[in-house]
Amino acid sequence: MQKKNLLIKGMEKFIAKMAIKAASIEANTTCPGIGYQHKEPPQIKKLRKF
Repeated sequence: MQKKNLLIKGMEKFIAKMAIKAASIEANTTCPGIGYQHKEPPQIKKLRKF
């Protein structure tokens, strides 16, 4: 049971990191490809580099 909980927590962290990375990439491109959102949340606007 403990291994299962550790695995779930690890997967949650991995998914969160990948979501932040994908949002950062989408925020810094001019053409929204995969994760199109018609309105950007304010948290994604903070990830812009330009």
